[in-house]
Amino acid sequence: MGIVSASEATRIATAALSSGAADDPLARDRGHVLNAIAIEAPNGERAGWFVPVELDGALLGFVQLGLDGVFRRYGSFHGRSESTAKCPRVSDWVDLDVITSRARPLSAPGSQLSTPVLSYDTHPDRLVWTVREIFPGGSSTIFVAGTEAWRG
Repeated sequence: MGIVSASEATRIATAALSSGAADDPLARDRGHVLNAIAIEAPNGERAGWFVPVELDGALLGFVQLGLDGVFRRYGSFHGRSESTAKCPRVSDWVDLDVITSRARPLSAPGSQLSTPVLSYDTHPDRLVWTVREIFPGGSSTIFVAGTEAWRG
């Protein structure tokens, strides 16, 4: 199987929820699968897909697929609870403006921030958004995951 498109990744993630491969009854029965987001390896190569599952603005979890669409894992933010109270907001994980605003306080005055790119920190299971800070004489990386941000 070759590289799948974002729409195909979304379809595969939906099927994984429906079939029970992504073992989350709340997400299966009430969640809404959102559009797949490409994951890039730290070296810039495409590495897979992150497919968020939401309910009423809460991020229930996500399906992670390989670049070829093979199911890698399902990550739940609510555990076995039927409540979304402890789930992050979807916007914390998928809204580029929110992600950029999390990185901004760590950047130097006058620097520019690149468009966030979903990547990972060392291992593909450690998903993070990377934001390049560009300033006179160089650049640096800021990582953002949910409501947390730190320098790379």
